Amino acid sequence: MLIATSVSLASLLYNGSAPNPVSVANAFYAFDGNTLDLYSLHNGIVVGGSVSYIQGYVAYGEAIVLDQSIATQININPSFNLNINSNFTIEGFFILQKTQMNAILIQLTPTIMLNLTNGMLTASLGSNIIIAGTSVISTDAWHHLSFVYNAIQQIATISIDGSVEATRSSIKLDISSNNINSTILIGVGFQGCIDQLSISLTAKSQAEILWDATTAAYYRLDISWLLDSGPNGLNGSASNVIPIYGWRYNALNFNNSGAYYQANGFTALGTPYHSFSISIWVRAETQAGVFLTISNPYTCLLVLGLQSDNNRLVAYLPNATATGASVNMIGPKMPSNDWVNVVFTWSTQNRANLYTSSYLQASNSDASTLNNARGGNNSFPMTVTLGKYSGAANCQGIQGINASQQFMGSLDEVLVFARELQVTDIQELIKPLPT
Repeated sequence: MLIATSVSLASLLYNGSAPNPVSVANAFYAFDGNTLDLYSLHNGIVVGGSVSYIQGYVAYGEAIVLDQSIATQININPSFNLNINSNFTIEGFFILQKTQMNAILIQLTPTIMLNLTNGMLTASLGSNIIIAGTSVISTDAWHHLSFVYNAIQQIATISIDGSVEATRSSIKLDISSNNINSTILIGVGFQGCIDQLSISLTAKSQAEILWDATTAAYYRLDISWLLDSGPNGLNGSASNVIPIYGWRYNALNFNNSGAYYQANGFTALGTPYHSFSISIWVRAETQAGVFLTISNPYTCLLVLGLQSDNNRLVAYLPNATATGASVNMIGPKMPSNDWVNVVFTWSTQNRANLYTSSYLQASNSDASTLNNARGGNNSFPMTVTLGKYSGAANCQGIQGINASQQFMGSLDEVLVFARELQVTDIQELIKPLPT
């Protein structure tokens, strides 16, 4: 049973900072063609059958596949020297390829493990300390699974996709001398894929778990403006942009001919019927046009721009309805030379919504089947382009704008989420920096 929790984006971003990438840990496994620890301190070896690798949740890399045609697991030595005062966080992305599965996802010690029990997430902190979820995890889709123990608070929490599944308090780790030299096990009985597996001897907050699970990327566009400050390191590339002073610290100006900023590998944006949100600060200046495009080589998902004749905000969703009709959502007239926060959200429940400065400006309940759900290569991972779009997909059709017309203005603080932001989230995002 997923438990509703209230976590604050402001607690992560209010000072212009963000949590460390998930790779900053005591052990991290990208599974990019091997089972090595990023830090070479806790390398894994495959035991039993063979494994294979596919494109990962972080699409520039790979994920490991365990099919269990022959019993297969990953063994890791040395283990961590845990004691009753140890904190830890285990998290990663998983695809289950079998329903009602019973498996050990990660076993830190013989008494500390994150499991699947009949397809539901469970955890153990000792023979009599079980944290049991009740949600059956869907198959054939990426899910972020996590297990956090806070020794000071004596609280253990398991989460699915950043939402608390179960928690238990007033517990202590069951640690014995037999655990000290035990082998860490990964994937015992697990049939599916694993990516971005992180083991940290700190207790992450629920806000950090939600961030890791659902933040696809965060581009501050500051001095190191190509870097992704989100969990997964989807760094960008750019041409002809101009660094300027922005809404929060620095920003990028797109007045030069052909200016663009681009980042690839957004798996969640290519996943059919997966909720997502985009937040971006926009300053309209000398020329209206398209300032954001989400596409892959085969299809176009979303276009945001300013209309040529009146600077009105437009969100365009090609082939977005059940009948294949395209949707244009018209927002307010944008002021010139002022920063405005623009947020677009989509979910199966609430469909398409367009906000400025946390106020709902347009919505469309007919946008039920986006282009990433049209089959074939349409669900290939997406690319986010700021400024000039020159991709292969046809993104024409946005109302009042030639899709090839260059936006001349400035952009700042771009966040891509693999979830639907709520109004309270957006209100947190637009809080000014403290003086």
